[in-house]
Amino acid sequence: MRLNDFDLNKLSTFFTVVEAGGVTRAARSLGRTASAVSQSVSALEASLGCKLFDRVGRELVLTRGGQLLHRRLAESQALLADTVAALAGGGSGVSGTIRLGLFLGFPRGRSRQLLLAFAERHPQASVRVLYAPQRELEARLRRNQLDYVLSFAPRSATAPELSSTRLFAQELVLVSLARFFRGGFSLPELERTPVVDYYQSDPLIERWLSHHFPKRRCKPLVRYWAATTDLVQELLQAGGGVGVLPRHMLVSKVRGAAAGELREVGPVPPLVDHVWLNEPRHAFRDATQRAFREVLLAALAESEPGQPQRARRRRDAAS
Repeated sequence: MRLNDFDLNKLSTFFTVVEAGGVTRAARSLGRTASAVSQSVSALEASLGCKLFDRVGRELVLTRGGQLLHRRLAESQALLADTVAALAGGGSGVSGTIRLGLFLGFPRGRSRQLLLAFAERHPQASVRVLYAPQRELEARLRRNQLDYVLSFAPRSATAPELSSTRLFAQELVLVSLARFFRGGFSLPELERTPVVDYYQSDPLIERWLSHHFPKRRCKPLVRYWAATTDLVQELLQAGGGVGVLPRHMLVSKVRGAAAGELREVGPVPPLVDHVWLNEPRHAFRDATQRAFREVLLAALAESEPGQPQRARRRRDAAS
């Protein structure tokens, strides 16, 4: 038997009979006749193929099946009552789970800062993080499977139902061990040096080259598509070649005989990349979602010189 084919009113009548202590009192509570209530219980028993009451004289005594059904209904009633109360209050309490999407290269230090700040301020709430490529994160956001997405790009032109707020900038620099580019950076040597990159769909080394050498052609040899900044960093420190990393990661090192200290190579100024907060436009936000967004902006958003942060957020959200 499928629940969709079941008359839930009969379950409600049964529950009322048990809680009221008999058919007559249940009928009075429901505003129905005792005969109608009794017929409803009998029809429920017939549908289930199970006796719910033993009739002992003029009293109804729950059978084992009746006890089980009443206990489960009581549990569901309590859960439903809590849910209705929470919804009726507009979700005023900060609790439940935030679903956060992060692109694969999102800086771990910043994500740690955000999660700890939210946990300290709202200990009754939790955050579930999903790492995925940009397109998948945006698709999940549009289907309401994520609450917020932190991305290396604003929402796409095909997603007007989303809005974007710029958070912070990263300086991206070309780095390698000292064994490469001993005589200084040159494009011919770059073409001979293995490259560690992120995604085949958007090679970061191509963006770096376009930034520094917009009129010169160079075909880099990408040997690894590593996806995450952590793996790119470890491959570079193990001598895997040359690659682009956020400048702040140069202070990190991995242990091991093959590991070394990375150094910045190539011309200046660095390529600057921005990180964005993407979210549904004009979507309903409960107290937990609003609280998380407030903590996120406080932890990650950076003001531009001479421009108030609040004004900048309004400008970016309208983009």
